[in-house]
Amino acid sequence: MGPYVKELRLSLRNNVGAYGYSVMITCCLSMLSARLHTPHAGELFWFIIGAVASFGLIEAIATRGFQRPLASGEPTQVVALGSALNLFAIVIAMFATLAAAAWVAEPLAWAVGSFGASVVYLIGTSIEMSIARKIEDKRGLR
Repeated sequence: MGPYVKELRLSLRNNVGAYGYSVMITCCLSMLSARLHTPHAGELFWFIIGAVASFGLIEAIATRGFQRPLASGEPTQVVALGSALNLFAIVIAMFATLAAAAWVAEPLAWAVGSFGASVVYLIGTSIEMSIARKIEDKRGLR
């Protein structure tokens, strides 16, 4: 079982961020569909544009205009604990989508909903990782 557990840890470390984001963005699309209507193809493109634009914006900020690397070098314990807290970022992102559905007219609600949710999720997960780092520092594992 040793090698399997090692590979499982590697899989979790490499996929946990994408998994959380996938859960969040799928739920946000469902939230917009429930609040507005089943989207047609054009609205789905707006949704995609919003989600992708948010990552571009956050990456530009985090890398200072794409001049610095994204690698953090965080220990596995920090990543695992931060990811375990992921529920909070997902829930807050859902509220951002709900607000967009309530306050933004269509078709922009589709783009604003996914953009806002993605930005809130990324900021939320960074806060969760910061909390995890502080907990791990107090435990003396870093």
